[in-house]
Amino acid sequence: MSARRGIGDNAPPLADRLALDYADLAEEIAPLAVDDVPPVDGEASVAAYSAHASGLKALAAKIEAARKVEKAPILADGRTVDGFFNTLAEPVKTATNAFVSAINAWQTAKLKAEREAQRKAEEAARIFDADPPPAPAATKDVARVVSSSGRVAASASTVWRHRIVDATKVPREYMMPSDGAIKEAMARGVRDIPGVEIFEDVRTVIR
Repeated sequence: MSARRGIGDNAPPLADRLALDYADLAEEIAPLAVDDVPPVDGEASVAAYSAHASGLKALAAKIEAARKVEKAPILADGRTVDGFFNTLAEPVKTATNAFVSAINAWQTAKLKAEREAQRKAEEAARIFDADPPPAPAATKDVARVVSSSGRVAASASTVWRHRIVDATKVPREYMMPSDGAIKEAMARGVRDIPGVEIFEDVRTVIR
């Protein structure tokens, strides 16, 4: 990793430089400091207080303008830094997503095959009037694969998701359609809602 160049190494600390550059502004503020404002006792006080408050507001605007001037290059530098590193990170993210998507596709196909095998086994049991095979235990991981080094693991878990395929068929209780109501029903175990496709989505985590 290359060493950072010492840009501005000979410059005074920022706080010290600001104190020097804005000493005149600090002097404007000092005499206006108020510890206690007496209650207004008449129209003369209102006029005096209004003039004083107007001057303070103008001074506050001056301070804010100076702050923006000082911070502008810092914000610009921050955007430059973000843009540089985002450019570096983008192809890495794209490549990562490609690998994870490939894993998700395999996990999804595996899960679908297991669900179909279970369905056929249950159907065969009904035909032959036999006890249905026990349903597979609910498990967080669809599959877990560990590399030969034992240091990298890919695990996948499923989450029930949905998409509206025909809003006209959605029952009134899920009208709008209401994503919140649909998700609540799914959390209760509902898997069949007219007009809604409910499906399992595989999420892969790389550790």
